Amino acid sequence: MQATAERASRSESEHEDGSLAHLLKGYRFSVCEGPDAAARALEVRRRVYVEGVGYDIPVPDEYDRRSWFLLAEDVAAGTAVGSMRITPRFAGALEAEEYFSLPPALRSPRTVEISRFAILPEYRKGKTFLPTVSVGLFKLGIAFLRLRIDDLVICSKPERVWTYEWLRFARTGLLARYAKLNNAAHEMLVLDFRQIVKTYAEHPFEELLVGPPCPEVMVPRRAPTLGTATRESRLAVTPAAAGYWH
Repeated sequence: MQATAERASRSESEHEDGSLAHLLKGYRFSVCEGPDAAARALEVRRRVYVEGVGYDIPVPDEYDRRSWFLLAEDVAAGTAVGSMRITPRFAGALEAEEYFSLPPALRSPRTVEISRFAILPEYRKGKTFLPTVSVGLFKLGIAFLRLRIDDLVICSKPERVWTYEWLRFARTGLLARYAKLNNAAHEMLVLDFRQIVKTYAEHPFEELLVGPPCPEVMVPRRAPTLGTATRESRLAVTPAAAGYWH
């Protein structure tokens, strides 16, 4: 972990010249707005989680019908290379709640969970210690959720916790084993979105993560309908809940 942190520090110094804005060139990051796009995001997940790691999990699963999907594409190749799922709590319990009892502050319709983060193996390296695809998906996630939520939850394997801490997530100290993921240990972390700009003040990736928009990151004006993972009927959202996502 110390060696990885040292690499991160060197990477930050190397990019203090403002070149971070160019990291995403050649990629497109978008929120899936229909079943075809969502199917591409799910195929990336299937290749990573089922074919790559060997998890015995359904793709799609029960949470996909009430989630959004972020998609990363290699523009020149026309290939889907990364994906992430966003599940809002206003539409039902988070996947994390299968294994954790949420702290009271997180039992809110303005809490969301990101999960099923997947990047194809050949795209897991980048110009910084974080893969470019990771940075782009995270920037899109911040832009999409900004001003709409209070807290962002992620449950991470222990060896990756330091990465999310570097991204300013706070550790909750809550640990559980995910039976569906080969009983792997996970820790819950939370990112407070209420002062997200202040959270990233003086962070090495501040300008990239919460700075001006860039053409590679496509943020929809309105949140797409939940449940675009399949061609089945969409989940009905109550008017009060839908008000968060205009």
